Amino acid sequence: MKIRHSNIPVRTRRGLLALAAAMSAALAAQAAPAVKVSAEVDSAVMVMGSVSSLKVTVDMPQGSQVELIDFPILTSGQDYVEYNGVDVVASDSTSAVENGRKKLKFDFRIQAFDPGTVTLPPFAVLPAPGSDTAFSNVVAFKVLPVDVDSLQTINPMASVVAPATRWYDYIPAWLLWLLGAAAVIGGGIYAFFALRKHKEEVLLHREPPVPPYELAVSRLTALRQRNLPEQGQEKEYYTELVDILRDYLHGRFGINAMEMTSTQIVKALRSNPDTRMTADEMRSVLSIADFVKFAKVRPLPDDNIKAFNRAQTFVEETKPAPEPEPEAQPEAKTTTKSSTPKTKK
Repeated sequence: MKIRHSNIPVRTRRGLLALAAAMSAALAAQAAPAVKVSAEVDSAVMVMGSVSSLKVTVDMPQGSQVELIDFPILTSGQDYVEYNGVDVVASDSTSAVENGRKKLKFDFRIQAFDPGTVTLPPFAVLPAPGSDTAFSNVVAFKVLPVDVDSLQTINPMASVVAPATRWYDYIPAWLLWLLGAAAVIGGGIYAFFALRKHKEEVLLHREPPVPPYELAVSRLTALRQRNLPEQGQEKEYYTELVDILRDYLHGRFGINAMEMTSTQIVKALRSNPDTRMTADEMRSVLSIADFVKFAKVRPLPDDNIKAFNRAQTFVEETKPAPEPEPEAQPEAKTTTKSSTPKTKK
């Protein structure tokens, strides 16, 4: 067989081929839908009340917008949505781009409570106003009933039973409150008298304070027996000696000597009529004590003895006068008259 060559020019033949290719591409694009919708369930058989997964995929060109028609998407505050014989108890969605196309994937968690075959209608998606609606395939699955043991006895509902009571259930609430208030008041009264009695016992057993004069004398005696100067502890000796005199002034005359300097103490003594005559004795003791404590002067043994004697003299001359003893009241003289009558001679 012979092949005849066409008389059409080469340029024209190429144009016709390009036109045919463009028409073929347009027909292919028209034949392939712009939006695809598919639906599937993870199991064709499910037990009544169990949860299964219903997956819906929307495949569309990247950058396009679609309208989902009656998708059972849960909103905030909803526990479930009824959808064609099943309950949608949860919904989730994701978006991804694959090969220049956008895919929306929905995952609906569904439950069915009526045994039998359940058929879900196609999911509808509207690509754009005025265009044809895209539908998914029909989803069908079977719901199996829950097996019930026929040998198990099904008892009727029990009637209302009165709760068990105790004797204290019959006590009115106001009486309990009254008893509680009485117990609190009684406890408070008991605690008051108990504390008061304890305080009185403490006051009775408390030892009376030692008078300032007796305390100073005992402390001076104890200081002399320690022999601190003979051991080279002059600073400790004079520090304790001055502290004894300061405490004595505070307890005996109310002078806050512990917070005063030596000059202030001497000034306070000279302004007090009871200590004016002995202020020089105190001044001598304070002066030598300041030299030893602050100037680090080591006094002679005679100076230590003189300082102690002056302190002792100050305490003795300022001790309180003894209280006068109460005078004994004279006994009343009684005279008795003779009951014998006088007789005339």
